[in-house]
Amino acid sequence: MVKSPKLYFLDTGRAAWLIGIRDAQTLETHSARGALFETWVISELIKKRLNAGRPPDLYFWRDSTGNEVDVLFEMGERLNPIEIKSGCTFVSEWANGLKTWQKQTQAEGQPAHLIYGSATSFTREGHDVWSWRDVDQVIAV
Repeated sequence: MVKSPKLYFLDTGRAAWLIGIRDAQTLETHSARGALFETWVISELIKKRLNAGRPPDLYFWRDSTGNEVDVLFEMGERLNPIEIKSGCTFVSEWANGLKTWQKQTQAEGQPAHLIYGSATSFTREGHDVWSWRDVDQVIAV
C-alpha cells in the first residue's frame, strides 16, 4: 500500500461557486456533482471526528488496477471502508470497490459502508447502504 494524499475542498459551497454552480438546478446536472457530494460527506465525517476530540484518521485507497475506496477510517485495529456515490438509486456495482478491498485485505464479513444520495438507508449484499441524511451515524467515534 502506498500513501499518497487526496485533497478535498471542505467548503463545498465555495467549491461549487468557484466552478460556476450558482443554483441547485445546475448542480443536479453538473459534471462535478459526484465530487462535490463526496467532498461534502468527507467534510461531515471529519467534523464528526474532530468534534468528538479525535483526529480525523481518514484515508483513501486505490490499487494499481484502479479499484478504489473513497474513505477508510480507523476503528480499533482495523480500517473500515466507505464508498460514496451521489446517485439516488442504489446500483450493485457501486459496492465493487468495497468487495475488492475486503478481498485484498482478507476482511470479508467485516463492516463496509456505502453512502449515497437518497433518503433511505438499508443493508444490501452484506454492506450498510446509508442515506446522506444518516451520514452522522456511519462512523462511531
